[in-house]
Amino acid sequence: MRGKRSAPVVLAAAVGLTTLGLAFGQTPPAAPSRPPARPDATPDFLEALDTVDAAQLELQNGRPGAFKAHWSRAEDATLSGGFGGTVEKGWAKIGPRLDWVAAQFAKGTHTHERIVARASGDLAYVVQVEHIRFRGPGQVRESARDYRVTMVFRREADGWRIVHRQADSQMTKEAPK
Repeated sequence: MRGKRSAPVVLAAAVGLTTLGLAFGQTPPAAPSRPPARPDATPDFLEALDTVDAAQLELQNGRPGAFKAHWSRAEDATLSGGFGGTVEKGWAKIGPRLDWVAAQFAKGTHTHERIVARASGDLAYVVQVEHIRFRGPGQVRESARDYRVTMVFRREADGWRIVHRQADSQMTKEAPK
């Protein structure tokens, strides 16, 4: 079969020539077009996140009411807070925990880096890094906390409600010991 090349050899030669051509400064062929990426979240969920952000700033200034209003009152709601402690389950435990959290803050600021926000149907979630600056009870100096946060939301009769929040301050990666 001298003089005939099989398809794999021809393909390999073509790929090699293309790669070789790129090495000499030729412009690569245009990538195939893709459909635009779908938005991470629905407009109503993004709007809800904006109000949650504002409510968190209120919480960091000792006023829990607005943040508490964003929580589901269902018994399956859970809170694993950034100050540690047990995982609270059900509104009867979450509400008082949020009151306690608010009492730990005064003169706070709150910024975040949103990593992902996604909504599908009646469920949504957000993953973000939060940066909080505040004064604790009786403190003159400002304190700072940075948290990794995941919140899960459910669309309920009165809008998007938080059904889970997990926050921790483990911002430094380290191997287990």
